[in-house]
Amino acid sequence: MEKYFSIGEMAKLNNVSIETLRHYDRQDLLKPDYINEKTGYRYYSMKSFIKMDIIKKCRAIGIPLDEIKDVMNDYDSLESILNTFNNQKEIINKKLYELNSIKNSIENLENDIIDSLNKGMNTVFTKHNEMRKLIKYDYSGRYNEEFEMNLRKTLLEVEKIYDSFNYKIVFATSYDDLMNKDKLTYIKTMIKLDNILNTDKEIITLPKGDYLTLYFDDTFYDTKKYYDIMKEYIKINNIKTKGDFHEVSIMTRANSYGEIKSLAQIEILIDKG
Repeated sequence: MEKYFSIGEMAKLNNVSIETLRHYDRQDLLKPDYINEKTGYRYYSMKSFIKMDIIKKCRAIGIPLDEIKDVMNDYDSLESILNTFNNQKEIINKKLYELNSIKNSIENLENDIIDSLNKGMNTVFTKHNEMRKLIKYDYSGRYNEEFEMNLRKTLLEVEKIYDSFNYKIVFATSYDDLMNKDKLTYIKTMIKLDNILNTDKEIITLPKGDYLTLYFDDTFYDTKKYYDIMKEYIKINNIKTKGDFHEVSIMTRANSYGEIKSLAQIEILIDKG
């Protein structure tokens, strides 16, 4: 006579909860082999142990219950099972890509914050950068509604095309206007990505070299005073520079009162002749 196990015994022997077994029953995934009509008690046979092993293996690799049901119903077809596994591999690979992107974003942000804390805020220092490529967008200026709408469209486009939030917003500001007219003028908006796909937009290359750099952490509506620190440092130390300034937005945050602060850096290439 075939041995039957109560739902409690089934749960204990397979390291699952009773509620999980009831859920599988409701989903027509693992039905009891016998139900006592008088008591309503569920009982399972040894065959159910094998089914449970299949379910647990499928769940361990992330296969949804509906697809596990297909595997159980079509267990004769190895091709069908293989197809299910291949589909799951594609899903896992996509998730791994997303997780790696998130991990890289966290590490980049972490490194920037650590570097800013180590170097100190509002202090000019020299930082070596490798060559960087940025995507240029055809709008400039800042602090107005039109600019904010254009920037929002840009960020949506980047997120859609690259499926990533691992980017930095970079603003170019005029060297001539700051140094000779004491005026802060935003002239370019750019996006820095680790990998740039084929695009019809202009690519700006920031050359490898040593850059005067300054970190600040403040409202982004009051950046002129930090440019003035750079300006004074350049003049006092008679440093030759090349090109325009670049303001790199690292992290913007807001508190519960809606007050906004932005960690950013200002840099300009040192001209070594």
